Amino acid sequence: MSKQEISDEYIAQPWMENWPEEVPRHLEYPHISLGQLFRDTAKKYPDSQAIWFEGWKCTYGEADQMIDQFASALSKMGIKKGDVVAIDLPNTPQFIIAFYAISRIGAIANPIIPLNRFVEIVHQINDSKAKVLIILDSIFEEHLHGKDLRKMPSLKYIILTEIAEYLPKIKAVLGKALGKVPYMKEWPQKQDKIIFHAFQEVLERGTPIKIPKVSFNPQEDTAVLIYTGGTTGLPKGVRTSHYNLVVNAIQANEWSQKQLPELEETLGKGGMFIVLPLAHSFGLSIGMNIAVSNGYKMILFPQPPTPLSKMLKIIQKEGATFGPGVPTLWNKINLDPKSADYKGKLKTLVACLSGASALPLEVKQEFEEITGSRIIEGYGMSETSPLLTASPFHKYKENTVGFPVSDTYIKIVDPDEGKKILPQCMQDNCDECGAEQTQYIGEICGSGPQVMQGYLNRPEATEYALRKDDHGRTWYYTTDIGCIDKDGYLRIKDRKRDMIKYKGHSVFPREVEDLIYMHPAVNEVGVVGVPDPETGQTIKAYISLKEEFQGKVATEELMEWCKENISPYKYPRIIEIIPELPKSVVGKILRRELRPK
Repeated sequence: MSKQEISDEYIAQPWMENWPEEVPRHLEYPHISLGQLFRDTAKKYPDSQAIWFEGWKCTYGEADQMIDQFASALSKMGIKKGDVVAIDLPNTPQFIIAFYAISRIGAIANPIIPLNRFVEIVHQINDSKAKVLIILDSIFEEHLHGKDLRKMPSLKYIILTEIAEYLPKIKAVLGKALGKVPYMKEWPQKQDKIIFHAFQEVLERGTPIKIPKVSFNPQEDTAVLIYTGGTTGLPKGVRTSHYNLVVNAIQANEWSQKQLPELEETLGKGGMFIVLPLAHSFGLSIGMNIAVSNGYKMILFPQPPTPLSKMLKIIQKEGATFGPGVPTLWNKINLDPKSADYKGKLKTLVACLSGASALPLEVKQEFEEITGSRIIEGYGMSETSPLLTASPFHKYKENTVGFPVSDTYIKIVDPDEGKKILPQCMQDNCDECGAEQTQYIGEICGSGPQVMQGYLNRPEATEYALRKDDHGRTWYYTTDIGCIDKDGYLRIKDRKRDMIKYKGHSVFPREVEDLIYMHPAVNEVGVVGVPDPETGQTIKAYISLKEEFQGKVATEELMEWCKENISPYKYPRIIEIIPELPKSVVGKILRRELRPK
């Protein structure tokens, strides 16, 4: 596609002063489907390794053949363009095969987080009207077996698969015999009107390969439905097009490869470690799609290995070049005493992208010292495919998430009406800015070719989230609160809905959390507002302690420290020490789980 069709001259771009000169501000993007993205890579690098899974591996040429077979079989089952196919799988080869096969026939992939329970699965299937569910047999046994599947009337087929199908033979046999590889002993054939199939049988039915000719409009055709975490109400399906996702992969590649030329030398022979769930937009887009676009081997972890230093061992052995993750992952690797053994040994690992929550500087520095790679922070969400901004590699700035990537824009608007554009903050120390700085702290909005099409079946939510300005440009209203600092870097202050009102003061939980993290005993912290008859809300901090401080630091000591180090209207009035804080599937602390029900 051509460069931005709507002029950007009216948009203030203070980030350009420090923008990495190597990265083009505008790019050209191909009009292709995700299925074609994989096809193009397979033609370019047919003999390059595509997937590594617990020792099992295949090339791009071999994977492309399996994708064609599965696409052919789905088509023979009556699945056509626009139909929804749900995928309830961990990070396995089956996910990759199914995902790109679905895309190849113009159907819509609907990933389900493997931790989701029956009611959550039912909601997602019914909301999307999925016709097929591809699910791991052990997940089916735990969450769906024996349940009333008639509650999902759109479902016609359930395709079952097991972990062992793509394990080396010896590992599969021994793993099942020793109970280390979960599997369902007896698979159902039919339940009510739903017909069951085995994944390998479906692959076999795909030959001879017959894939219908599908006319794609990559900008208009929905490729993926990613369901949001349901912070308010039931999860919503985020509709992203083929174009949204292809664009975001190219934006991310340009951002990293132009700043780190050594990455360009790894095309067709590098590796991407993927421990984040492929069912989450972060793992799906920044892990899988970027890997495919670069011809990288996808090094799959169905769950974080124990101990986490084992992950470094595999990164070293399999030659991982890049990988996405979250601060809790990097921190746990740092805390594993065996991780230090890999210092100076991870020769292939060039860079990592951190997201989902703020990356503490000490975590970043320690991980970089152990691995020899660089970590930058990215910011985004499912609605932006997901990458919206990223830190520059050579001008990293603590407590910021960098600049908007190519062809992407951000603005800060007043959090009430969302109409007034707020100016750039020119204060020398933006870290000290609090909620009272309403003249430049507001809601973050983003615009770019990676912004979603809208929410499935939620016209009002779509209208609220996607708004056009007077120039016809569409902006996504993120509900995150932040500012653009004097150097043009974006700073996230908090979630709009998480702001605490204490005695008339507006308090950002994240700001309080960042301050509490400075206490040497604190491992993790979550701050929330709890109802209070006198003040409206009061401030409560849930804290987990580092292992060496457990049983040695009391709440009274933490409270005293907070009073001494945090402003009188910001420090927590209640502190509760708990073993571990609740987290999302990608390791983000869930404040909503901490609030009183």
